Amino acid sequence: MFETTSDTLAYLVQVAWRRRFLAFIPVLLLPPLALVAAMLAPQRYEARMTLLVQEPAKLNPILNDIAVNPNLKERMSALIALAHSEVVLGRVLEDLGRIGPDTDPRVKEDMVRSLSAAVSIQLVGTDIIEMKFRALDPTSPAITLEALSKRFIERLVSPERTAVEDSERFLKGQMNERRVSLEQAERAFSSFRSANADKLPALYNSTVQRLAQLEQQIETKEMELGTADATLADLRRRLATTNPLIGRIEEAIVQVSAELASLRARYTDQHSEVQAAMRKLERLNDERQHLLSSARDIESVDLDRLWNLAAGVTQSGDTANETRTAPLLVSQLQKLQEAQARKVGLEKEVEQLKAASVMLQRDIAAFGPIESQQQNLERAVTIARENFDSLAKRYEMARVTGALGQFEAPERVKTLEPPANPAPKVTPGYFLYVLAGIVAGIGLGGALAGAAELLDSRLRRPQDFARVLGIPVIARIPRIDP
Repeated sequence: MFETTSDTLAYLVQVAWRRRFLAFIPVLLLPPLALVAAMLAPQRYEARMTLLVQEPAKLNPILNDIAVNPNLKERMSALIALAHSEVVLGRVLEDLGRIGPDTDPRVKEDMVRSLSAAVSIQLVGTDIIEMKFRALDPTSPAITLEALSKRFIERLVSPERTAVEDSERFLKGQMNERRVSLEQAERAFSSFRSANADKLPALYNSTVQRLAQLEQQIETKEMELGTADATLADLRRRLATTNPLIGRIEEAIVQVSAELASLRARYTDQHSEVQAAMRKLERLNDERQHLLSSARDIESVDLDRLWNLAAGVTQSGDTANETRTAPLLVSQLQKLQEAQARKVGLEKEVEQLKAASVMLQRDIAAFGPIESQQQNLERAVTIARENFDSLAKRYEMARVTGALGQFEAPERVKTLEPPANPAPKVTPGYFLYVLAGIVAGIGLGGALAGAAELLDSRLRRPQDFARVLGIPVIARIPRIDP
């Protein structure tokens, strides 16, 4: 539009001179108006308070592993929103006595809104919180900030305290459940060990050794039983050959032979008494020979008969014809009974040993399933104990953390700068108002002058004629004063 910068400056000077009244009137009017506004504007006072929030690790590095990190930077936006909420500001108004239970909800909402607009909270650095409050009187900002900081600190620390308390309560409940599970697992394992005390895998080697010893004892007892059988059979054969009936028959033969000799001395062989004695002697010899040829094992009835004969009592039971016999070999009968008793005892021992061997073999066969079941029970007890111990450690850690939080609570949040009472005035001074009026007047005057120049359609320069007519200017007639 202009060929050189000097042309542009010249044009601006011309515009300023032409529009001098329109441009300078706002400059002259706005500063006085700003001064009047400064005099009429209400005075505002602002109190400021700074809080230092320290991490537990900085307070006590030794307890760094159980400290709870507040994560202040991450939580700050949420804390600011919470500080401006009705929950916190309503409690602040209650602490200040400005509202009560009977306050109208609309009035309460308006008061909370106005209080929220006057409160300003920001994080300075990483662990310093700055709180500001503005009011129309110099005393209320400090009181309000004190009440607000109290509620704000509660909200700042409460998540950590609540988290620790919730963790402690949860861990305690879980620990009680795990204790019940552990006791049940231990009772089941104890009952299993009691019910299978002789079948536990720890006794496997000793059980195998016992079985081997029992088998050796069975072999030994069977050998002894065979020896006892042979001894008993030999004694029976001996008693059978030394049958006391044969002895009695031989005594009768001797007696009959003597009678026969006496009869032959008196009579001939054809005499009837001699013939009767000879027949009796022949019959006795036949009986004796028959008994010797048919020797057999002695039965229990025969043994009883032999004992009766050894006592000198006949087995017939006829007391009239009862005769006395010579005593038998009582020692042989005693040996026979001892051999029989030994055989019976050995048979019972062998039977008992075989029964014990069968039981041990069954126990050895059951070692596999019992060992597997025992391992499962031991594994259940181990897992239950590990879970309980882990929860117990965490529960104790939560308790220590809670105690640490209570111990460090007074030192966690410190007031670096308490609010001043009375609060300093923050309303701008008269000079700033006048300066703002001058700047605003210059800006408004320039804007009015520029708008008037743009809206003016008169042709004042040769360039304007060339732009409107579309032809160049050939000559210019200078202004001639009359």
